[in-house]
Parts: sequence; structure tokens; C-alpha cells
Amino acid sequence: MIIFLYGADSYRARQRLRFYRDGFKKKYDPSGLNVVRLDGEKLAMENFRKAVGSAGFLAKKRFITIENLISRNKNKKIQSDIVEYLDSEWSDDNVVVFIEEAAPVRRGKRPGSSAHPLADRLAKEHAEEFPVLSGEQLHAWIRTETKGRKGFIETPAVLALASLVGSDLWTMSSEIDKLISLKSGEPITADDVRTTVRASFDENIFHLTDALAERDAKRSYALLHDQLQSGNHPLYILTMLVRQFRILLQVREIIDQESNYYTVASRLKLHPFVAQKAIRDARKFTLADLKNSYQRLLELDIALKSSPHDPRVMFDLLITQVCRAA
Repeated sequence: MIIFLYGADSYRARQRLRFYRDGFKKKYDPSGLNVVRLDGEKLAMENFRKAVGSAGFLAKKRFITIENLISRNKNKKIQSDIVEYLDSEWSDDNVVVFIEEAAPVRRGKRPGSSAHPLADRLAKEHAEEFPVLSGEQLHAWIRTETKGRKGFIETPAVLALASLVGSDLWTMSSEIDKLISLKSGEPITADDVRTTVRASFDENIFHLTDALAERDAKRSYALLHDQLQSGNHPLYILTMLVRQFRILLQVREIIDQESNYYTVASRLKLHPFVAQKAIRDARKFTLADLKNSYQRLLELDIALKSSPHDPRVMFDLLITQVCRAA
């Protein structure tokens, strides 16, 4: 059996992967000896063939997860090689799950037109997409998750929680657990959410960092100005930017050696969702770019504390410098 899980919502994709893996272990392999994970970024065809073609050890089947091969493996030929293997040699004795988390995989409109031939092929198998949730879909997810965890949440609280946390389901899951524990069986109210869940400034910083990584000066100016107009203190904004660029610098140094986001999350003690976003942005900077940007942020810290100039002007200068460094 071949399963294809893909989409930008890594939380739900991971939950679905766990569902399949746990089901496999319960039915075929309680010991877990036949559950295998392969890093798709570094996977070679020889290793793929050996993994999916091997018989189970003291079990009927093996469960093989292949992560982010399509989006990260630089050897593009491996995709067509795997397609050929699936079409000619695949015996369906094992369960193979391809999971792509970085972004939704876009397939070609006509045969042969796709830059991702393996995605086209896997779409013919059991494929499930996990786009980022928003609006009523996000609200429904919050209700379902809360109920599934033996909690009760009022509709205004659902709306407040969605507004404060957004589509980051990793954080949302933690906040739901926190609220359920706090209320001990009582309904979660909007006031509970507002007093317990702090709106994450990180999400705004992610957007700003994304814009800087894309060298989109216009959007970067707008996002920064919005934060100043919202009443956030310039030094607080700078502190968050320094923190984010410090993370990007550390991530850039790690992914030059090993870019698996579990490794990044583990070494830097980051939330998986944060690690995933940081890897995406760090790839858009060279190590030298990040060191220069980090130094400019430290210089801005001194300037904000000692200069009479308008902080907006100083931030605009920083954005101009970062966006021009390409």
C-alpha cells in the first residue's frame, strides 16, 4: 500500500501519519521492529529499493515513512526512478508513506508537465492533502479537538482562540490542553481565552522575516509600520527580530550539515512548527547574509537607545539594507 500525505499543515499531516503507523503496529508489528523512517532529502535510489523491497522481520509487512523527498532531494532523477519502480517492480507487500510538509505539492496540468513527476504518480494512490485551516474549518477543528480531549468550549471562545493563535495547530493544540486543564470540566469561555492565551507576536515576526527573506522591502515596511502603529515598543520589536535572526543564523549553520527539521527542533529546542518555518526562511539567506543582518540588528539596538532619530526611519534603513543584500 502506498500513502501520500502532503500540505502546509504539518500538524494534521503528522497526526495522520501517526494514525496509520499506530494502526500498522497494532495489526502487524506490536514490537515496532518493522517501522522504518527514511530522510527523503538524502535518500538514494539504492536505499529506497532496499527499504521498500525487504520483507518484514517476524511480521508480514514493513511500514516505511519517506519524508520530504520531493521538496528537498536535490537529485531530481530519483523521482522518475521511483515512478518507474512503482510502475514496474512494486509488489505492494509493504506499507510506504510519502510525507511532504514544506508546502503543498503542485502537480502539472497535463501529463509530463510537472516538475514533480513523483507527486503526479503518488496522486493516483491513496493521497491526502492538509492545507492550512482558516475560517470555519479552523473553528470546527478547535471544537472537535476540544471535545475529543473531554473539554467544553463556548462559541465566542472558539472565535477568540482562532483570532489569537491563528492557523498554527502545534501551538493551538498546546493552548487547548492548557485551557482544558485550567477549567477542570467547566466550559471554556472567551474571557478564559483572553486572560490565558497571549496573542503570539511570533506570528507577526514570522511574516516580517518571510518578507525580508523574499527581499520584499515594500511588504517589510508595511508589516513593521503596522507593529509600530499597534503600540508595540520599538525595542520590543527589535528584541523579537534579534531573537528570530539568531534562530535563523543557528538554523543556517545546522542545515548546511543536516536539514531535517526534527534535528533542528531538537538541537535548538524549538517547537516543530517554529523549526519548520525557520528552515524555510534560513534557506533564503546565505550564512554571510545572516551574520551581516544580525550585526545590523545589534547596531540598531545601540542606535535606538542613544539616538534621537525617529525609530521608524531607523527600522526602514535596516529593512533597506537587508533587502538589498542578495
